Formats: sequence, C-alpha cells, structure tokens
Amino acid sequence: MYLCMADTYTDTNMSPIKAPPNLPELVRTAFNKARASGDVNFYPTQVTLMDVNSIPFQLRFSPSLANKPKAPKPVGQIDHRVPSPPSTTSIGSPPAPSENGGLPDDEPPKKKKQLVFDPFDNPSPAMLVCPLPPHHNLVLNKFAIVPEHFMLCTREYKEQTHLLEREDLEAVRGCIEAYHHHYRSLKNSEKEEGGENGTTGGEEEREENEPKLFAFFNCGEQSGASQPHRHLQLLVVEKMREGLEGEGGEKGKKKKWEVLAQTLVDQQETAKKLPFKTFAERLTPDMSGEEVHRVYLGLYRRAREAVRLYCQGQSTRTQLQQGLTTTTTEETAAEEEKEKEKEKVDETQTGGEATISYNLAMTRDVMVIVPRLAEGSAITEKDPNTGEEVVVGKLALNGTVLAGTALVKSQREWDALRRNPERVGELLGVIGVPNDCKGVEKEGRKGVL
Repeated sequence: MYLCMADTYTDTNMSPIKAPPNLPELVRTAFNKARASGDVNFYPTQVTLMDVNSIPFQLRFSPSLANKPKAPKPVGQIDHRVPSPPSTTSIGSPPAPSENGGLPDDEPPKKKKQLVFDPFDNPSPAMLVCPLPPHHNLVLNKFAIVPEHFMLCTREYKEQTHLLEREDLEAVRGCIEAYHHHYRSLKNSEKEEGGENGTTGGEEEREENEPKLFAFFNCGEQSGASQPHRHLQLLVVEKMREGLEGEGGEKGKKKKWEVLAQTLVDQQETAKKLPFKTFAERLTPDMSGEEVHRVYLGLYRRAREAVRLYCQGQSTRTQLQQGLTTTTTEETAAEEEKEKEKEKVDETQTGGEATISYNLAMTRDVMVIVPRLAEGSAITEKDPNTGEEVVVGKLALNGTVLAGTALVKSQREWDALRRNPERVGELLGVIGVPNDCKGVEKEGRKGVL
C-alpha cells in the first residue's frame, strides 16, 4: 500500500490541485514494480545529438519499439463497459488502442462500430501511480522509452481533441511543483550533511533552474496523438538525459542538450533558428489556475491564427500560379466577411473541439505551443547503386519535439539520419508553420517567437 497525500484533497473552487509531495518516489516505485511484472514494457534506446541550426537535438533509436503491439484502427465509440484486461507478463499484452476513437452517439458511423478498449478508464492497480483528486489519475505509460514516464488522465472520459480545461493545467502544475520541491529538498539535505558534489556556484544555479519535469500534450490528427481519452504526458528530465554521457559539454564538439521549451522565452534567438514557429510565454509559481489557463488560450489562438494565415497564403499562391484570379469584388467581400465572422467565433472559444492540431509543452517556468501541419515526413537517402533517392522510413513527431528530441525505430532510419544529419532539420521543417513565413500574425498582436 502506498502513501498518497493527494487522496485527502478536498475539492474547492479556489484551492490549487496539489500532487503528493512524495510523487517522484511513488512514480519510481510503481514503474520499477510494473516493469518487473511485465505490466510496463520498457524499450532501451541508443542516442546521439544532432545539430539543428546550432540547436542540440536528441535522436534516439529503439529497434525493439518496432515490435510494439499494434491494433487495427476501428471506427467506433469508446465503450466503458469493456473491462480492463488482466495483468500479463507478455510483451504482446493487450494491443494498444487505436488513435481513431469516438464518433458521437448521434452521428452515424461511416463504418460498422467497433468497441475500443480505453486503458485510462478504471486503470489497473499495476498501472495506477495514484489518484489526483478531484478529476484525474496518474498512470504509467505502458510502452516507455524513458524510465518513469507517466501520464495525467481524466477520470471521466473527455476528448483528447478538445481544448484543455483549467483543472487539467492545474493538475499538471501540481505534479511539476511536487518534483521541483522534492529535488530541492534533496539538494538542501546534501548541503546540510556537508556533502561535496563537485559543482561550482554557476553549475548549482543552473541545476536549480533546470526543469525537473517536462509535460506535453498532443492534440489533433497531425500531433502524434494515439489515444482519444484526454491525457497529458510527463517525463523526468534527469531520465531524458540517460545515454548522453560524453555527448556535448565543454570538452565536446557539440552543445550540451537542454530542454528546448525552456529556452524559447529567454533565448529568442533559439526560437528564430527553429524550422517551425513556436509560441511561448513565461509562467511563474504565483500564477492562479485561471491565469495559467488564459495563457494557454492565448497561445492556442496565436497558433491557430498562424495556421489560418499560412494556409490562406498558400491558397492564394496556388490560385495565382494556376491563373485563378477571376474572383469578383462581391465574392471577395463575401469571403472577407465570412472570415471576420469566423475570427469572432474563434476569439471567444474557451472549450470544445480544437480547430488545429498542436503540441503543448510545460515546465515550471514556460508554456509553449507549436501548431502542427503534419505528423512527420519520409526519411530518404540516395541508393548507392542507382543514385536515386529512396524512402527508408518515416520520422513521426509528437510533443517531445518541444523537448528537443526525436525517435526512430529502424536501423535504416537511424543510419540514414546519422549519415545525413542535415535531414533532421529538413524533416522538422515540414511539421508546422515554416519559421521563415512572414506575416502570420496581424498587426497589434504579439509577434511570434
């Protein structure tokens, strides 16, 4: 039986949602136990640092992840009457649910409905880290490439494609604060005991300010989302560094890896070097849940506007190239009026279905959103025999792109990108609004980073 202080939480409208102070220990214990029993499948990786416009990007390779159980993609409504399957020690235990869940009851399906297993509905004891009242559970990621990867999911079924609510963000911040204070307490204990860790004052300050937990959210078809039940994912930054020993640093030729999102407010030059546009704001510990939610909605609207204007520009460019310039003044005015009405609706949206795909990232200090236009792109290289470009795989990206990480699953993909590291930047350039795209925000609005 574990101690979970959050079980005593009393729901009020004003009190922030607090995670248990011993959350790092709870996660570590649950992960080690579930891994030993086979309830969690852990996939070791190889890692190297790639240079993307002078930004260090992790490229990880997990050959065994290619054998991760896959399920067909049923079109149907999640049925919460489907019981959770029993725990098993087999790596083939039960297949991951599809990312195409949920047609509404009143909408006729295009295909025959199939039941979709929901792993976040009444999670098994082996996967549950602890409840986080009043609205969430903390559960382990069944298919982990980073140790102690866990998720915050809603107790009641809510759509992954809908806008996040204040309580979702408060719960994530509660987890982030728990990790921050836990590590600070450990550091203070070391100092009181007179332990020397060999770090300088500057290094200690950097370690203090470095995020301890990286949270991300995948929303929409192009975001890398794989579950229809709303969940945010959390990664321990210390565990994300595993395998990077000898990669970068003062004595290395490469820059040292750091969480990308953390740099996008203070180091705006970094944001300008990225192949895709990002939108970022600073967070402070004294912000209320409502304030954080307003920051999120503001970033979402800026991202959505960037997508709208980019797509509008692409459409106009296509029409000019095809000579389709016969639109009348009346038709143009009608289109402009329609756009204005749509903008009014968009500006007031605070919930419901998101109208773009995007990834969100959060640390203790920063919130970042990247609008997505594609999940990824094909990895190609020249055939040594014919000299022609051939497809060797695909680089698909989710919210961990805002941590500065990417993952491949085959030896051919791994070899191709290491031989041609500049391809990583090219592939990143197709997933969002290009960073060299001008005029994606209206005058008077905050400029993009």
